[in-house]
Amino acid sequence: MTWNSPRTRLMTLVLAAAATLAASLSLEAQPKPDVKARLVLPASAAPGTKTTVVVEMTLGPKWHVNAHKPSEDFLIPTDVTLKASEGKLSPIRYPKDVAKKFAFSEKPLKVYEGTVRFEADLELPSTAKGVISLTGTLGYQACTDEQCFMPEKAPLEAKLPVR
Repeated sequence: MTWNSPRTRLMTLVLAAAATLAASLSLEAQPKPDVKARLVLPASAAPGTKTTVVVEMTLGPKWHVNAHKPSEDFLIPTDVTLKASEGKLSPIRYPKDVAKKFAFSEKPLKVYEGTVRFEADLELPSTAKGVISLTGTLGYQACTDEQCFMPEKAPLEAKLPVR
């Protein structure tokens, strides 16, 4: 059998296809990070008032993300960005982190686990009416005790009726 024979080329193609299929199946077998994010707003707000806007992040069992101010410079922080179509948003208030020791680190790392709430105040102008749109992102890197996944940015979007 020679390298240029049709049979050799066919076998090479079959082996390449099998290798590609095996690689894609192993990627699909990887667990997906168990992270959910949502904006929590009051049912409505009155013009000229201040209301609290909450970004709620829920991590499944065995999952964590780095705190907003991680223990090490090379770790990817959890970060919230918010914008409102009207009114003024305060800086984000980040929750207290948990110091946790992992097998892969020499010292405890600052992380968030379970359900975490990031808050900001929205001051509505006295002229506000209709609906205020809030948009933003929750940036994080989800990890288990064994591995970390690529950083992600979860989109956030909600509407606040003004009454």
